[in-house]
Amino acid sequence: MSQAIPDVVYAALAAQLGIPAADLVRRQDDGLDRLGLDSHGLMRVLLDVERALGLPSLDLDDAALESPATLVAGVAAVARGP
Repeated sequence: MSQAIPDVVYAALAAQLGIPAADLVRRQDDGLDRLGLDSHGLMRVLLDVERALGLPSLDLDDAALESPATLVAGVAAVARGP
């Protein structure tokens, strides 16, 4: 996996949550809701990630939206393509 994907995802999450990306890396298995991300914030994160990585609309399943780690894996799967 390109290191750009985790960097972009963690940066977008950190900006939306107002916490350092390093804290998110340490809490990568915590639920996004537990970290304080609501549905509107999640949409902003996904849009930021799409723009930064030049991806089409990120249509991720619910499992990919559980934690920072699953979000990184889901974005990486989309970036790899079918």
